[in-house]
Amino acid sequence: MFSQSLLTARRAGLTAALLLALGLGCAPARAQVAPTPAPAKPSMPKDVAYYLDGQPADQNVLAKVTPADIQDINVVKGAQQQQLFGTTHAGGTVLVTTKAKASTTEVLAFTKRLHEVVPLVPASPAQTAAVAAITAYMAKTYPAAKLEFISPYKEQADRYLATFSNAGQRLQLLFNGQGQPVKL
Repeated sequence: MFSQSLLTARRAGLTAALLLALGLGCAPARAQVAPTPAPAKPSMPKDVAYYLDGQPADQNVLAKVTPADIQDINVVKGAQQQQLFGTTHAGGTVLVTTKAKASTTEVLAFTKRLHEVVPLVPASPAQTAAVAAITAYMAKTYPAAKLEFISPYKEQADRYLATFSNAGQRLQLLFNGQGQPVKL
């Protein structure tokens, strides 16, 4: 599923089943595409409100949350933000749900209210298959890497940008819809 601009690797729940269908071992040899350095992690915007597990949070608290601990991230702006919180911040409201608290009563109630205002748009079968193929490629090619996220690539249709860390470096690779790396 897409949650605003982020498509998290965690949401590729069908990875194992799709890997069998993709037949990755039968693909012809392809030229290796080297990952490029990913931009530095942007600093936390100051003109937004932050919520962690359904509660207002300081940006310093959120800066300590690791990507591996995150269940969902949503960004709410404009009328939807006004409807949910009664206030508007210029940059919007960032809502972060951690895996540890995602199933608590308070967070489930907050998430239900959020999705009444901002309905989730499920990923298409093609998007789900692309994420599964990208995840499989990353696991096979960079087994020690930690995948941060996979997001649609705004500049080209049917392209996905995977950002990951490997050997202390933050890197990115551009993939086509079949999960094969292409030049950035």
